[in-house]
Amino acid sequence: MSDPVKEQVGDYVNKKSKILIITLEPIGKKMAGPAIRALEIGKRLCRDFEVTVASTVKVEDGIDKSSLPPNLKLVEGAGKKMIARLALIHSAIFIQANVLKPFPFLGNMDKHLIVDLYDPYLFSVLVQYKDDPVQAESSYRLMHQVLEKHMIKADFTVCASERQRDYWLGRFCALGRLNPEIYAVDRSLRKLIDVVPYGVPEEIPTKLPGKGLRERLPQLGDAPVLLWGGGIWDWFDPLTVINAVHQALQERPDLKLVFMGTKSPNPKVPVMDMTEKARRLCDELDMTGKSAFFLDGWVPYQERASCLLDATVAVSAHFDLPETRFSFRTRVLDYFWCGMPILTTEGDRLADLIAAKGAGFALPYQDVAAWKAAILEMTGKNSQELQKVKEASRALGQEFLWDKNVEPLRKFLENPHHLPDYKKVTMPNLLERAHAVYRRGGKELILKRSAELFGDILK
Repeated sequence: MSDPVKEQVGDYVNKKSKILIITLEPIGKKMAGPAIRALEIGKRLCRDFEVTVASTVKVEDGIDKSSLPPNLKLVEGAGKKMIARLALIHSAIFIQANVLKPFPFLGNMDKHLIVDLYDPYLFSVLVQYKDDPVQAESSYRLMHQVLEKHMIKADFTVCASERQRDYWLGRFCALGRLNPEIYAVDRSLRKLIDVVPYGVPEEIPTKLPGKGLRERLPQLGDAPVLLWGGGIWDWFDPLTVINAVHQALQERPDLKLVFMGTKSPNPKVPVMDMTEKARRLCDELDMTGKSAFFLDGWVPYQERASCLLDATVAVSAHFDLPETRFSFRTRVLDYFWCGMPILTTEGDRLADLIAAKGAGFALPYQDVAAWKAAILEMTGKNSQELQKVKEASRALGQEFLWDKNVEPLRKFLENPHHLPDYKKVTMPNLLERAHAVYRRGGKELILKRSAELFGDILK
């Protein structure tokens, strides 16, 4: 009888630790951030470990498995039985922070469990369902519980930035996962949570024949192009950019704005309201097909550089929200990789770097006038000035190379640990408090504090 796990995974050399990476996103020619992160981390870790990347989604347009490194196996369309069997033959499991919802048993196996907290998705839930209180309440409570389960069960967690880490440390503290026992294990708390940013490939980006943005949209010609390099989610602000371009057209009539993604490759992710709002605004301003263009669907992962390298300036705009402050935009890393001048809204960690390093401008929230001025200034730079901005952007990319980013994961996997089991925080009883007071000050302090101790009992 055939073994479905062996059919998908094959034989390993069996000399290294085995790591299972699980994502609920499709891994194929078209991928969004979570799937890309799972695959790219797997590619780097497989240099030192045997890695299986498992996606629960089966896609028709899959990637060529023969192109993967020899120590990296890819499993698609994995259901509960497949995930359970894969988990049994791996020593460590790396999951994104929604995986325990369909596969709760992964949290109860005697494996080293690593949870990826790079997406603080509760903030996105608040935005996405803001106009539907019933859906908002249900979705928030559900995902809040799902998230806490991951935080409780994990032996190690990672996030995308030090700013995110501050947020997660606060959450761990409020949850009671950060306690004296954990602190005794590691006072830096890096064994609880460390930073693994989204990354940039080591190879130089190149254009593929026939896949460039101007080849896809001949209407662009040689015009200066502003490129929105990803999906139009509800927590983004394309409307300010569209209005700014519309105003800038009066002084720069050849300007073009292109939106590179309108529909997530994950079939479970709907076209969001903001996508429709952006389309409607372009229609109302008579920009659609003239100065504003939407690429339907999603650009394949291996073709994204061909689009980015054809653009003049990359843009990303968002609102003054907690989601913004703790975000780590996948698309901006691609902008760095391709050495693109960047216009973005202020407020997140990458925007701070863009402004500080001269890789573009970080602009005030929803400020159409500021965006218009920045668009005209950036597209009006001469080639020498523009090259300086491009070099600054490319240099930022070198700070986020995937191989360097995964080092905390590599260190954990070389010397894995189990954290002490989670204990719900409860009020200490009288005996425990008396013992603590005695340890601190002996019988004298016990007598001094006795009224307080017994008073608490009577409350």
